[in-house]
Amino acid sequence: MKIVVVCWGSTGDVYPVLALSERLLERGHQVRICALEMYRDKILEIGAEFYGISVVFDLAEFHAAMDAIIPKRDPTAMLRLIVEEGIVRRGEKWYQDCLRAMEGFDIAICHSVDIPGQEAAIRNGIPWLTVTYCPGFIKSLDFAPYPFPNWGRAFNAIVWKLAEFRLASRIDTLFNQFIASVGGEPRASVALDGMYSPHLNLIAASPALCPPADFPSNHKFTGVWHLASPSYTPPTELVDFLEAGPPPVIITFGSMGGSNGRETTEILVDTVRKVQQRAVIQAGWGQLGTPEALSDIYCAEYIPHQWLFPRGSCVVHHGGAGTTASACRAKVPSVVVAHHADQPYWGKRLLDLGVAPKHLHRRNLTVEGLAKRIQQVLETPSMTAQAEVLGEKIAAEDGLMTAVTLIEEFSVA
Repeated sequence: MKIVVVCWGSTGDVYPVLALSERLLERGHQVRICALEMYRDKILEIGAEFYGISVVFDLAEFHAAMDAIIPKRDPTAMLRLIVEEGIVRRGEKWYQDCLRAMEGFDIAICHSVDIPGQEAAIRNGIPWLTVTYCPGFIKSLDFAPYPFPNWGRAFNAIVWKLAEFRLASRIDTLFNQFIASVGGEPRASVALDGMYSPHLNLIAASPALCPPADFPSNHKFTGVWHLASPSYTPPTELVDFLEAGPPPVIITFGSMGGSNGRETTEILVDTVRKVQQRAVIQAGWGQLGTPEALSDIYCAEYIPHQWLFPRGSCVVHHGGAGTTASACRAKVPSVVVAHHADQPYWGKRLLDLGVAPKHLHRRNLTVEGLAKRIQQVLETPSMTAQAEVLGEKIAAEDGLMTAVTLIEEFSVA
């Protein structure tokens, strides 16, 4: 097949579909990947064709958007900002580039919220499949939308209906205004049902992390998609630091940004000192870390998660789907500092699975709150033991092969 893969989102959204693309290439398919220029080298590294999206990523703008999103307590208001800033504002350019990229191809694979990419596939007359990382956003009467408790199917049906009404006025109107602007047909309940491919929506998450649910037939669990890093040679200073004492606390907020990187770093450093631990802090898009060397804290740029996480006592992270899966694969417990979107969902799942304490929201991050949770992990051996069990289950999955099989079966159906 000739397949176009459209990479929407931050690194945690992009790298899994690069892993899928790599596996599709190994199966003999032609793969063109539409993405921002910042991902060009990684795409060429896996052997795929790169097609540049002309949207320019501006880190200062991203920080400003994060500053506006993080303080919001209303999930719908938070989602509206994400849709406005991350999708609609540059949607026309994104759509036009995807429209050209998909000409002559057989099938498109898009993120479930990438409405511009999906509309480009529709205009080209080719089938479009979607990818999602969080099953908690897919409507099912087996659970209520986060953060509501599961009080049975009747209660869940009421809550989902209320969510649908709320999203229709606050989110669906934004999506449908954009869809109409490019000549598309308005969709019903875009933010719940309408964003997913009616043909096949691939849930790139581990069933071991998620409660069972009776989803509509177009939704299929695959397992996690993991992009293996090439052989990694760590800096001598990092190796020396790790060997100089007990396993450190690993701290990474990935692509979560904001203009308060210095303030966040101060909280993290003070927390590490309060719990009397060593730590590795990764800079990420939030530019965390200190310019001066610290004896008990190693500040670094990017270190591959699969190399670093197993060497820690626990991982303090934002609760993104990819980082959550990486921590679980590494068989270490987590402390989640959720910033937005699906991160509170994953924080709750890790709590329910016994591998993390109750998560913190980034807007409520304090030295005392974070220290209490790290201490809880370190003083609860059952969390580490349960993380070992969970990691074994995830290691037994081959999410990429499952996904490729589903795509190939769809193409011949």
